[in-house]
Amino acid sequence: MLRSLSFQFILDFFELTQIDSTKILQRLGIESFDEFDVILQQSLASRSAQQSSHDYIIQSSTLENSLSYLFTPFIHAVLNRDTVYIAPRQNIVEQVYAHYFRLDALELENQQSITDMNLCLDLVPTEFNVAEFNIYALAKALLDPACQHLTMIGDSGLDPVSKQQLESLFQVQISEIVLNQKQFNVSEIDFKKLFWKRKTPELAQVCQSIAQENAALVSRQFHMKLDDAEHLIDDLMYSEHLFEKLSVFGEFTETIFKNSLQSKIVLNRN
Repeated sequence: MLRSLSFQFILDFFELTQIDSTKILQRLGIESFDEFDVILQQSLASRSAQQSSHDYIIQSSTLENSLSYLFTPFIHAVLNRDTVYIAPRQNIVEQVYAHYFRLDALELENQQSITDMNLCLDLVPTEFNVAEFNIYALAKALLDPACQHLTMIGDSGLDPVSKQQLESLFQVQISEIVLNQKQFNVSEIDFKKLFWKRKTPELAQVCQSIAQENAALVSRQFHMKLDDAEHLIDDLMYSEHLFEKLSVFGEFTETIFKNSLQSKIVLNRN
């Protein structure tokens, strides 16, 4: 069965329109389909023996002015779950994340990020269409032998039968979440103060929404009652644990960016 696992095998799970397979491979850092197939087969063969575990959260679409799951990877990281968050780099993503850290640094040290910060943010360029994004995100998760759980937010492009087949074959648990339609006027939110201990009524309402929308996912991941999960997220936002995580991640990306810039300067001098 291992030999039948290939890039084409993954493509067959989707109703494809027009995709650029080469573009997907390039972002994965893989040079050929043969190389992809070998890594995919090795990943499956070694998954059961992995000591570490990575949770993948794939948000296939974001709603403008919706904060639904932008903070999910940070919530999980505070709870010591190594989390990889993959989302399209849309306006709402850039607008919110820019308040906390350097977006330009995210592409530089992904492995160091998951090791040091318990999280990795993979913001995929908008040049990827919906099908390309879904294939890329699923492939990235399945290529990681440490991937044990995969949560898909929004339209995954997979039907229930395909999802069940993937779970059984790749030994990965797959969950799906419908994107919440609740929206806020992002331009009116003071993101720097959003996770401070003392909040205005307006910021408290935003935090309540974030807690409610993430409760189901945290409940499932940590085997908690729904109410307990919501209270836990509330505690993270009012005890400033989430604020501290975002601040430290901001410092991390700043350091990565400066080191990269310094390396370029040295290379140019030589």
